[in-house]
Amino acid sequence: MQLNLVRKKIINYPSGSALEFYKNTLFVIGDDVNYVLCLDENWNETNRIKLFDFDGERIPKPIKPDLECATIIDEMLYIVGSGSKSPQRDVSFWIDLCNHNSVKKINTASFNNLFRERNFFKEMNIEGFTSCGDKLLFFNRATTEQPNHLIITDYNILKKKFPDKFKVIPIEIDALQGIQLGISGACYDAKNDILFLTASAENTSNAYDDGEIIGSVLAIVENASKQINQSELVIDNYIELDIIDISFSKQKIESVCIVHSENKNFNLILVADNDDGKSVLFELNVEL
Repeated sequence: MQLNLVRKKIINYPSGSALEFYKNTLFVIGDDVNYVLCLDENWNETNRIKLFDFDGERIPKPIKPDLECATIIDEMLYIVGSGSKSPQRDVSFWIDLCNHNSVKKINTASFNNLFRERNFFKEMNIEGFTSCGDKLLFFNRATTEQPNHLIITDYNILKKKFPDKFKVIPIEIDALQGIQLGISGACYDAKNDILFLTASAENTSNAYDDGEIIGSVLAIVENASKQINQSELVIDNYIELDIIDISFSKQKIESVCIVHSENKNFNLILVADNDDGKSVLFELNVEL
């Protein structure tokens, strides 16, 4: 596996937490921002998609929706709150990319309560979301007090149907300098059946408080559609990003998306949020 940093840019957009790429547009989502930032291929702003009314750009932490992950399915951009605090974070936004970017706000409490009430994990904190074949994958992030978990369900939830047709499996991934790596983003390449994940080590014991940033990794799961059918998802193919380039040192990588793939050569974009009011974009070339 070869990884190279292609470019990096600090953007004047706070708390970048999720990314998606569609028809030459990069959509950047902040966990406490009231709009989606749209960038062209040179990372220049082209548009803003307003999600909700709020005076000011950033929403205070106690009431923010904590929009942590996104994916595109059938030309619909789905943005999902973490569920780490109810009811503020039991929310998602559905953006129709073929209908003038029309926005629909959806309450996700019914879905999230399936997992809270059955105590599948100590704290809910969904930070990765992607499709994989006929399945939808939600990644519940680890802290120093709990491991990562993968929620596997189907497309019925997009029709607001919440049957018991789901499973939850643990994710095994190493620690970084003694701190548990927490899954922070996910995207899937159907042509190669490869799942890309980002994970960062943050010294915090819960899903609410920020902690010291130790570092971040990019993980690759090959034969993903088969791997997710196991009793646990074991991630042993990953690389510490600050080994690739010093620019990644102490960066809290929050998400990843694919902008181009050919055979097993990929161009990925990653976003970092270092809790300083700005976000950092990185483009990586990955050859497997």
